[in-house]
Amino acid sequence: MAANSESTPKRVAILIENKFEDLEFQIPHTALQKAGATVTVLGSRMNEEYQSYRGTVLIKPDATATEVSADNFDALVIPGGSIRTNPNVVRLVTNAINQDKWIAAVGHGPQVLIEVDQLKNKQVTGCRAIRKDIENAGAIYLDKPTIVHDHLITARRPGDLPIFTTTLLKHLGLTIKGTDLPDTTESDHEWWELGKAWGGSSRRQIVQALNTAIIGERYTTEAFRQYLHRVTDADLHQLLQTSIDLKRRHVKQLEDRLHTAFQEQVSWQAVGSEAYAALQSWLQSTDEIAILRRVLGDLQTGVTDTYRLSNQLTDPLTVDIMDTIEQDLAQYEQHFADLYRKHAGEQVQPPIPTTVAAVR
Repeated sequence: MAANSESTPKRVAILIENKFEDLEFQIPHTALQKAGATVTVLGSRMNEEYQSYRGTVLIKPDATATEVSADNFDALVIPGGSIRTNPNVVRLVTNAINQDKWIAAVGHGPQVLIEVDQLKNKQVTGCRAIRKDIENAGAIYLDKPTIVHDHLITARRPGDLPIFTTTLLKHLGLTIKGTDLPDTTESDHEWWELGKAWGGSSRRQIVQALNTAIIGERYTTEAFRQYLHRVTDADLHQLLQTSIDLKRRHVKQLEDRLHTAFQEQVSWQAVGSEAYAALQSWLQSTDEIAILRRVLGDLQTGVTDTYRLSNQLTDPLTVDIMDTIEQDLAQYEQHFADLYRKHAGEQVQPPIPTTVAAVR
């Protein structure tokens, strides 16, 4: 049984559009129901099923934003999606803000708040992709898990969802029987356990993601070590060495998280020898331009893979580590790109356009 601090259940609407973000919907939806809230899923069209972005949720909304008013709810939850284009959503959110109802938006969800022109001088967060949009709307962007300003609650990404959802429950005066809802300022709390209880990442999924990240960083560490033996340029040599040192720190952070939080050992140990064997067929010459291009490819792969991994997890502590790794790799990608352009000079040519044969 869920416990509610008031006799009348809180009424909460979750606003979705087709291709809504899976976890950004699932975790608040599950937690609010467990807390005894009356949850209404609002879409744009009647009698239509909506598929989530990753395909894990298929749901038919209870009603549409056209049919309801802000008076019907105590709070609105806005997961990422394209619902900002619906004028009835804009009307509903505008009226709810004017009535001091709680508005909780995560990921791309704050785009709706931009649409209703309600962010000026507000402290807000959201996914990095819309940071400039948030700032252009007059808000102060803060890169933190969850921000509360007036009656707005915002968060950045799936990794923030346990803190974001707990914040919403507390402001609505909701509790869940048998569940401890920690103080949301406890940054070192193992929030993933709440996330798991509400439909987020399991222990196995987090451990697997940590192992995957460790393998990637170990592999490229060995690759960079092999590159290091084949270059003569002092600047390139130094940059490779600092990159290796950085990657070793990444591995230690990931392994510490794996051991401390989950009492697990790395599942794949023989990275060095396998990487060395693979590299022999790649590095038959000491062409430093070719090596620089390989380094850039390795870093670009690392940035993309780490970003994808972190966006699949609802463990704030693990995601923070991966976020740092992603930003580090992106920074070093720029350092190596600068060096590549310096070395390549006139050799840098735009790609030849692909000729598409006409279909007869």
